[in-house]
Amino acid sequence: MRSPTIKLSTLSLLSLTLTVTAAPYESHQRRWDASSLPPTGSTTLKPKKTSSGFLTAKAGKFYVGDELWTFATFNSPHLLTSDEFEVVDTFATLSAFGRPVTRTYTLGVSSINIPDEDAHINGWDETAGDWIYNEAKFQQMDMVMDVARQWGAKVIIPVINQDYGSPDSNYNGDWSDLIRFRYGLDSYNATKSIDFWTDPTMIEGYKLILNKFLKRTNTINGRVYGSDDTLGMIESGNEMNYNMTTGADTTRPPPGSWTVMAAEHCKSLAPNILFLDGSLARNNFTEQSFAPEALASPAVDIFSSHYYRNNPVAYDYRRITNDSTYITDHGKTFIVGEHGFYNETSQWDDFYRLLESTPTAGAMFWGLRPHSSASGFLVHGEGDGIYSYHAPGWSPAPAPQFDPLELPVIRKTYNTSFAVVDQDVPRYYPVPSAPMLNITDTSNGTTISLLGAPWANYYTVWSTVNGNGWEEYISIFYDNVQPGDANFTLPAGQAGDYAAKGVSVDLKEGPWSNVITI
Repeated sequence: MRSPTIKLSTLSLLSLTLTVTAAPYESHQRRWDASSLPPTGSTTLKPKKTSSGFLTAKAGKFYVGDELWTFATFNSPHLLTSDEFEVVDTFATLSAFGRPVTRTYTLGVSSINIPDEDAHINGWDETAGDWIYNEAKFQQMDMVMDVARQWGAKVIIPVINQDYGSPDSNYNGDWSDLIRFRYGLDSYNATKSIDFWTDPTMIEGYKLILNKFLKRTNTINGRVYGSDDTLGMIESGNEMNYNMTTGADTTRPPPGSWTVMAAEHCKSLAPNILFLDGSLARNNFTEQSFAPEALASPAVDIFSSHYYRNNPVAYDYRRITNDSTYITDHGKTFIVGEHGFYNETSQWDDFYRLLESTPTAGAMFWGLRPHSSASGFLVHGEGDGIYSYHAPGWSPAPAPQFDPLELPVIRKTYNTSFAVVDQDVPRYYPVPSAPMLNITDTSNGTTISLLGAPWANYYTVWSTVNGNGWEEYISIFYDNVQPGDANFTLPAGQAGDYAAKGVSVDLKEGPWSNVITI
């Protein structure tokens, strides 16, 4: 566990016991009258709170109205499991990119790794003839969609996860669990007797999930999902391929008939929402990666692939040229649903160069995590020294589970997000919104946690502890640490008011936090 990086002002050096590390520049002693906080800046991150219109696909590109909506952003796999603080932080971060588009993970299904309380689907109700749904999780998704709408974002939601071949790789519940519930089976192996793609009972069961999802009325804003322009695309599933015990072949996409069925049912419920084929056939050949029936169907709008590094060939990001050309030649639109894990900045450069030079309508790296509601940031490891990313980015890695290439990844993606819509990169990075201070422990002094603000590079903490008015108490406080670690402890005798504000990459100050009194 790493302590936050802190640089102390003259005031606090004698009274606050903390590990101090070097900061990039010196603080200045500043005092104002204690009756009010000193003047400060305002954030550039502000919710739009207005509808931007449906995402549409025309001639291989995305538009909202007449506005080009090619995007370079990130996946947000945490969204459907996060609280409101983390969701707002995500969309505020996303709003600064050229076009705010992101992708969640799939609906959760109760399984070996997903308890009932964390799943959207918990079983099969024979009496009702429908799945057993977890209303609390759907209400959590209502919150996500409402926050996304406030920030003018478009959300891509894949319906169900791929069966990756074993219970150990069942990350979020998948279609094997749907088979298990629907047929009352007691083991993973038993589900292999049912072909998810062709079994009439499972096809009808999948349609029931689409009904629940797209007919749902958001309990917060009253909008029906299938009519909500915040839903940029509904994706048939995540990384779907023909992984079956009988005739198992992960190099094949799902049968085109299944994808067309899913698309046509979605269009019957949500005619203005784009449908994304969630297939991912693990083979080396573009022509074998996409089902001909799906390519020919007017109901299937978007096709995608996932690229990781440049090996093996099935995941090689350099396939983007052939894949995107093949799809657009069929009159469809192509996106990169996931990409990343490149171990050199030159590969990131190369990918974004290809994104700009090919008929690709969008790309989302895997993946970004927001500030944690426990302080610090959410973190996630992908293996091989690859970790999730955080804005505005810090390199080298400031703490365990922070990626060493985070800073260039965020900067390159941010810059590309404007280039792909023919816009100049803003002169300044976003000015953060207000952080929040909380008293978390008084057992040994007073511990104050700082809940971070989107796009803050660091924070300054001010206090009235010496009775002479507001003055800088901690000149540089970094919160680029693991969840729960962004805090500082005051020894006895440090009574007074405390407040903090974020500072941007360009050293522009954001608004004050709440004031807490010790």
